[in-house]
Amino acid sequence: MAAKGKDYQPVERSRHSTVKVGDYLYMWGGSGLPKVHNNEEKKSKSSVMDVCHLSTGRWEQKLTTGNPPLGVITYAAAPIGNEIFYFGGHCNHNDCFHNSLYSFNVDTFDWKELSPTTPCHGPMMKSLSDMVAIKINSEDYLVVVGGRGPSNNVPNQPGAQYRVFEFIYKKCNEIHFFKLSKGQWISPTVTGDRPPPTYAFTLTSINNSSAILFGGLAANGVSNNVYILNFTDTSVNCSKISDPRLCICMQWPETRQSHSSVLIDTSSGPHLLVLGGFLTYDCWILDINNKSWKKLSNLPKNIIWRCFHSLSAWSVTPTTSWMIVFGGHTSYRDIAVFELKYTSNNDWSTSEIPLDQYQEKLQERRREWEVSQPVHLEDKREIDRLRRLLEEKERELQEERRKKEQIRNRLQQQLQEKEQQLQQLQQEGKERERGIQEGCRKREQDL
Repeated sequence: MAAKGKDYQPVERSRHSTVKVGDYLYMWGGSGLPKVHNNEEKKSKSSVMDVCHLSTGRWEQKLTTGNPPLGVITYAAAPIGNEIFYFGGHCNHNDCFHNSLYSFNVDTFDWKELSPTTPCHGPMMKSLSDMVAIKINSEDYLVVVGGRGPSNNVPNQPGAQYRVFEFIYKKCNEIHFFKLSKGQWISPTVTGDRPPPTYAFTLTSINNSSAILFGGLAANGVSNNVYILNFTDTSVNCSKISDPRLCICMQWPETRQSHSSVLIDTSSGPHLLVLGGFLTYDCWILDINNKSWKKLSNLPKNIIWRCFHSLSAWSVTPTTSWMIVFGGHTSYRDIAVFELKYTSNNDWSTSEIPLDQYQEKLQERRREWEVSQPVHLEDKREIDRLRRLLEEKERELQEERRKKEQIRNRLQQQLQEKEQQLQQLQQEGKERERGIQEGCRKREQDL
């Protein structure tokens, strides 16, 4: 049943995602669901969406309509407009993987299947892949990269590589497009430094036609490689940032998998924030344009000690972003919020935002931003013009009030004069009445 109220908190989970659309976060699925392919209990529990109102920090759970995906954990998700798209994932029982594609409408809260799970077309049935949305020539596409699935999964994508491990699984470096207007999967031409078969990495959009891939479990073990992927409507070019083994003089994060990444836009260009990972509990930020990493210190354990968690970024002001962390596969699984502030020259500051001070801190940050903004000459002239206009209106109002006061005083004076005249007439009437009564008594006496 859906839940609502200021004290509601989502159930702790891992292997899920949170997706930001506007000023809301949408969280679905994850561990904790029944370990079956499908039944009424699983459908009921996966037919709810947890929603965070970022402007208040409060959560609510809302019912959805339609049939939700069966791949409830380690799926891939990406938003376009008012829709969130969900690809693949693990069914949470045995070795059941999916390659279905669903859309979820955040306005109607309705699920829609766009492409079913099938071995006949599209990406292999898999989990722990990742997906981004791109727009090329005004057309919307989804891009699905990498992942792992059953070793007997066929057919293979031409040009892609596959690596069998643990006898029953295989990892891949497939790259597929899904063209939304046509509802069809496309195998693009891949050039450059194609990543090896990898899963449990992150793929993060840089802009409408490029993305950045970091880390994961690759063909030769856990990776800390970085790849930039540039897309056209039929191709993708991959370029690998310098091998960390050749960059001894540079800071570089450790190899990791099952971490999280988000893009942070600043005045100096895009940055990639990387948080946590399996046995790699720290936080790094990459200046994408300059290809330089920086480790962010002073973050507490309840934020960085995470893996298989979700991470979302919300821009509070042009220089301040709040990171919302939830869940994971460590002892730290509840909600945590921390602030990331950009100053200049790739200088960053971080601080935790206590949940009971969420709204207070939010208002405080926005007031600080407004106060810090310089007043330009044109703005000053406009302010002066508005101030003069305000003063003129105030004088007009004062004159109007003065005239109204004069009219009120005149009417009051006229009223008082009328009351005095009335009192005088009443007095004269009483005197005439007494005179008549006196005359009547005298005539009676004479008779």
